[in-house]
Amino acid sequence: MSETPSGNSRRKSYLRLLFVQIEKVYDAVHRFLAWITGRLGKPMTAEIYYATPVDWGVTVKGRALLASEWHEPRPEDSRLMNLVQMFKRWTIPERPFTLLRLSLGGNAVDVRADNEGYFEADIPKSQCHSDTLLIELPESEVSDPIEHPLHQVGKHFKVVVVSDIDDTVLITHAANRIRMVLTTIFGNARTRQLFPGSPELFNALHHGAAERHEGNPINYVTSSPFNLHSLLQLIFQENGVPMGPFFMTDWGIDADKWFKISHRDHKLNSLEESIKWHPDKPVILIGDSGEHDTAIYVEAALTHPGLIDLILIRDVTSQERLEDLKAEVTKLEESGTRFAFFRDSSEAALVLHERGWISESQLNEITEAVENAP
Repeated sequence: MSETPSGNSRRKSYLRLLFVQIEKVYDAVHRFLAWITGRLGKPMTAEIYYATPVDWGVTVKGRALLASEWHEPRPEDSRLMNLVQMFKRWTIPERPFTLLRLSLGGNAVDVRADNEGYFEADIPKSQCHSDTLLIELPESEVSDPIEHPLHQVGKHFKVVVVSDIDDTVLITHAANRIRMVLTTIFGNARTRQLFPGSPELFNALHHGAAERHEGNPINYVTSSPFNLHSLLQLIFQENGVPMGPFFMTDWGIDADKWFKISHRDHKLNSLEESIKWHPDKPVILIGDSGEHDTAIYVEAALTHPGLIDLILIRDVTSQERLEDLKAEVTKLEESGTRFAFFRDSSEAALVLHERGWISESQLNEITEAVENAP
């Protein structure tokens, strides 16, 4: 006899409640470790998720963590070594309620981290006199100051780019959960693969079509947890992808849902934040066909008529899936937003060139990179 839907629902609810309790125990242990490291006088550091110029100054988000030394990744590292490093990223203790002092060559802004070590602050434009953010930890005598470069935003930039990461820039196999997890935990920054032409494509967007460097901001959005930020940052550095703010998520389980924020809400919130930072600038959205990017981006374009210039979706799924997504795209017919699917970076570059966002020489460079990829 098959179980009724209400029985299935109750079973899922009990399972979720069990995981909620497990997470509470994990959090308690994690907070205890953070307290112990503080009492023992262990050095702290701050990991910066973004430090980017905006209309009113510079906005900063980061997390206070226990300072730790990291193994330099190598292509020949074993899966066990990569697994150990991944475990370390997940379990490094945060430093809750830590006082941080932020400055850019002017008066400092003090901010205290929350109970999970996260902090956010805005530095007024009148106090921004440097391209390097200085982060001090005044309550810890054993913690060194940290310097972090600001993300590059040109004074006369023309467009804001908001891009997904998984299966858009980085080959992740997000549609196959098991394969995605295995790829993530057993790989490192030197073995993870990007789609051919991705560094050239995003560098072209950052530079712009003009001869002088436009410095168009690129904001990256992923549902991956903040624990993986340093890994993603290292992957981008190793492959020459231009840096930008990382909008990531704080994973956790609530009693009524598995994750604290949905994929849709996270992407829409990140897009709204990008628009708030740079109002009245056209926006290019880049994603993939594997999950919900198409529907989310269409919704965003309809919510902000005339603002979203172009939506580019990398085709990483079946033809049947693609046909379903094309039906979603018909909602944009009267919106003025251009939409295009692309199979490789050269196809995306062709659309961008037609829209005037990159030059012909940049198009040729991207096409060459795709054609010469191993």
